[in-house]
Amino acid sequence: MTHESASQAGTPHELLAAVRDLTRQVRVAQRGTWFPLLVFAVITLVAIPVYRYAPYLDVFGTCRSRPGHTVCMVPNPAELVYWTVALVLAYAAIAGFYVRQSRRRGVGTPIRPYVVVGVALAVLMAAVSIWLTFHPLLPVPADPFSTDPVEIEVGPAGWLIVGLASPTVAIGLALLVLAWVERHWALLTYSLVYLVVVVIMGSQVIHSTSRWFFLPHLLVPAAVLLLGAAAFALLRPTTEVQA
Repeated sequence: MTHESASQAGTPHELLAAVRDLTRQVRVAQRGTWFPLLVFAVITLVAIPVYRYAPYLDVFGTCRSRPGHTVCMVPNPAELVYWTVALVLAYAAIAGFYVRQSRRRGVGTPIRPYVVVGVALAVLMAAVSIWLTFHPLLPVPADPFSTDPVEIEVGPAGWLIVGLASPTVAIGLALLVLAWVERHWALLTYSLVYLVVVVIMGSQVIHSTSRWFFLPHLLVPAAVLLLGAAAFALLRPTTEVQA
C-alpha cells in the first residue's frame, strides 16, 4: 500500500495525508480492546465462589475466637492468592491474544508495556495488601466482636494506598496503560469511568450478616467490564489494513 500510495501522491501534502491515514488504519487494526475487558470480567465473576466458599487461611494470625464465634480482621488471604494468580494468567492470555491477532492481521502491536505494567500492578497489589495487614490504615476496633459501626477517617493518601490493594483498581490502572498503547481515546474515557465506579464501590462499607455481602463489589465491576467488552467488540475493525 505504501509504494502505490506514494506513487499516486502528487504533492508532499498529499503524501503526508496518505501516511497519516495509513497510521490511523494501523492503530485501529492493532486494537483488540474487547478481549482484555472480557477476560477481566470473567476472572471477576469467577472470584465470587472464591470469596464465598474458600476456607479462611489465617496465615497472618489476625483471627480472634470465642465460643461459637470467630472474627478475622483482614480479608481471606485465599482471595489475595486468587487475584494475584488470576491477574498474571489474564495478562498471559491477553499477550497471547494480541500476538495471534498481530500474526493474523500482519500488523504488530506494542502490547509488552501493557502486560509488564499489568503484572507489576498485580504484584504491587499483593505487596500492599500484605503491608496493610501489619500496618492497617483503617481503624481497628478495640473489641473485635463488637457489632457497632466504626467511623472511618482516612486521608487522600490513605485511600490511595488502600486503592492499590484493590484488584479492581489495579485492573483500571492497567486499562489506562492499554489506552495509551492503543492510542484509544474511547478506551481512556471508559477506563476513567470504570475507575470512578470501582473507587466509589470500594469506599462503600456494607453492614450485613449475609455471607454474600461482597456481591456488589464484584458484580458491579464485572457488569461494567462486560458492557465495555460488548461495546468495543461491536466497534472493532472488520477489515484488515490493505496492502
